[in-house]
Amino acid sequence: MSPLSSPDRYAPLGFPPAEPISTLRSVAHLFGSSKSRCGIYLLEFTGERFYIGQAVDVVRRFGQHRKNYDDISGFSFIPTQRGSLDQIERDLIQKAELLSLLILNTVHASNVFGETDLDMVLSQEEQAEWLSSPVRFNKGDTAAPIALPAAQLERFSKQFHRLKEHPLYTSASELLTTYVHHCIPAPKRTEYSFWVVSCLPATNRNTWPRLLCVSAGVMELLVLGYHKDAPSTLWGFVTVASDVLSGTFKTDKSFMDFFPSTEIIRRQYRDAGQHQVTLWAADEQSFAAILRHKAVQQAAAALALRVMRKRATIYSKFHCKHVANHAIGTNLSVSRAPALQAPATG
Repeated sequence: MSPLSSPDRYAPLGFPPAEPISTLRSVAHLFGSSKSRCGIYLLEFTGERFYIGQAVDVVRRFGQHRKNYDDISGFSFIPTQRGSLDQIERDLIQKAELLSLLILNTVHASNVFGETDLDMVLSQEEQAEWLSSPVRFNKGDTAAPIALPAAQLERFSKQFHRLKEHPLYTSASELLTTYVHHCIPAPKRTEYSFWVVSCLPATNRNTWPRLLCVSAGVMELLVLGYHKDAPSTLWGFVTVASDVLSGTFKTDKSFMDFFPSTEIIRRQYRDAGQHQVTLWAADEQSFAAILRHKAVQQAAAALALRVMRKRATIYSKFHCKHVANHAIGTNLSVSRAPALQAPATG
């Protein structure tokens, strides 16, 4: 039987010392008929790995976990009001990461550990190699592109033709190509299962109409659109890893000083974890300057990889292969400007 880790490791989170339950099939004896079963629980697995979750009835939830995992060694619990479960769960997961606990969560966590579905397509060694030099890796990737059923192609053919007729098509295509080559791991291998691009999606059509949207997991990575009252004016946003971006731009102010036309948005994408920031610009020139900056590309690449390691995308049915083919197959030399780079700022 593996000993439990020291309670001091997770005590700052507010959890009491874990109960040793490595051979138990239930935790019902800890609650009886009077104690609240609604709250946040911590599971300790062998090897000092942890999982933090929420449950309205934690006894039943533990039973589900036990059916799937036989290496749960410890259990701790914090009673919580039902209406506070989401917020407290997110806060504790993020605090656990700051304590350097090895957290097995995918939702609300920045990174996932161990084997993932992505590893079957792109090994962890290749992921590390890609992250060190995305463009070089992607250019040298000899994997054959995927082929989708004719029905998938036909589904979005009319939308694609409408997109090609839009005055911003060329600009949007070039920005998409820059993003895919610099920020998507092995795009030919991971297309459709781990990342997709939608064409003229309906989201916010009546307020902030969109041209393209690149998604992974259950979140948006890159969105390009146009102003409803000025269809020839492009806007865009990209979500990046804030901890990576801060290696160059230490503060929001330093970033805004370098990109004065940018808006920094703090979102709560579940798959992006606590280290996320969205960079938005209201015109093509400003957004292109952001997307071509080396520090932004590195931060966007880090976030895309983190999200793709968590899960396959749920948006495959919205994937427009016509747009993806252009982005994957276009040589980077068509970009109108090279990647920008600036020295670290304080």
